[in-house]
This record gives sequence, C-alpha cells and structure tokens, in this order.
Amino acid sequence: MKEKNVEKSSSIDKALIVLRQLCKEPYKFTMTELAKKTEINRTTIYRILNTLEDKGLVIKTKDNKQYKLGPFAYEMGSIYLNNFRFKDSIYPILDKISHETKESVGFAVIDGEKVISLYEIEIDQPMKMNYRPGINYPINRGCYGKCLMAYYDQDRVKEILKNKEFEQVCENTITDKEELLKEYEKIRQQGYVVSINETFPFAVGVGVPIRNSSGEVKACVAIAFFKREDYKEKLENMKKVLLKYQDEISKYMI
Repeated sequence: MKEKNVEKSSSIDKALIVLRQLCKEPYKFTMTELAKKTEINRTTIYRILNTLEDKGLVIKTKDNKQYKLGPFAYEMGSIYLNNFRFKDSIYPILDKISHETKESVGFAVIDGEKVISLYEIEIDQPMKMNYRPGINYPINRGCYGKCLMAYYDQDRVKEILKNKEFEQVCENTITDKEELLKEYEKIRQQGYVVSINETFPFAVGVGVPIRNSSGEVKACVAIAFFKREDYKEKLENMKKVLLKYQDEISKYMI
C-alpha cells in the first residue's frame, strides 16, 4: 500500500496493517522497522502498538526492542482453526500418513486468496522443518502455495502476480512470473506438486490437491523430508501414499 493511501486509512485499518506485518517473517520487528515496512509514521505506529499491547494483541520481546504477536492474537487464531468442521475427520488421516511414511505431514487451505496451513504433524528428528499451523505461505515456493494457486482462477492469479515481487530465498525458488505460471500448468497436468530446495536447503516436498464436494480444489496435503541420496525414489513413494489417501480426505471437505 502506498504511503498516501496508508495515511488516509482509518485507525482500525492501520492497526490491521501492523498486525499483518507481524504475521510475516521474522515475526518480530522494532518500531522503526514497522514504520518503514508499513509506511505509517512513527508517532502513529507508537500509538497503535501501545493500544495493541494493552489489549494483548502484541507483546514486546525480552529485550524490549521488538514487537511480536501476543496471546490474544493466538487465541483468535486458535478459534479460527477450530471453526473448520472437518478437523476431527482429517487430522487422524494426516496422522496415519505420518506414521506410514515416518515423515512430516501438513494440510493447508486457500481462504480467499491466502494460503494458510491448518494442521502440521512433524516427526521427531534432529533437524526440524518448523512448519507451523496458522502461517500464511507464499504462492511461488513450497507445495502449499504452488498447488493451491495452480488450481485457482488463472485470470485472477495473473492479476495477483502483477503486484508481486518474489525474493530468491533458496537455490530453486521461482521468482520469474512466467516460469511460475508454467509451473502451475505442470502441476495441473500431472495432478501433484513437487518442491525441492525452494524454501530452504535440502528440503523436499510432495503434495496433492484436495477437492470439495463440488470438485473445486480447496486444500493441499503434503509430505516434507530432508534430501538424501535416495530422495527421488522416496519422493515417488511419498506421492503414491498421498494419492492413496487423496479421495478419503476429499470426502470430508465441505
């Protein structure tokens, strides 16, 4: 949002802009950083943060230099997650997949134009993927975003991409918009998504789309693991497991 538009926004709009910024990596910012990233002046940022802190929506870090989301924000997020009526049906299937593959499994949905992780099951291992429920995921890297945008209205996707700039965060991160559209097309043709070294080094993922009763893709279930010499064979095996459970999960989608 441009500065002139921000300055004309209501106090509530500005507070929401600040909260949205705190939902982005690294999930904690100084007042100066928030002012720069949101294009809201420091005096207003100071007033907003004081109000949000008073209401439990933000808290300060231990050194009192940065702000991050507070317990009330977490409470609201938990209520949002619990409002999905298929939780009790789908989570046990994800748990079954994790036990069968001995790998981390997650489930994300598209809500409006946001890709949101709802459930994450991470296996106990020395290196962690650190995928967390409630996080918004990018549309150009990783299984969730690529899969769900591949099946989204493509005219709308092209409009969304016009206002996007992508950062090269890893070796295979897709930053070119035309290349990304081709990747979406490939996903639709093959019926599954693969991510290798797109989000962070040695991370491999494979996912499948989940349709609702109307045949619309509304979710993605994915398996993530760390790259080893046999990763190609393992990727193929993980894909087969996901495809085996794909229809079972779809039965519970509204």
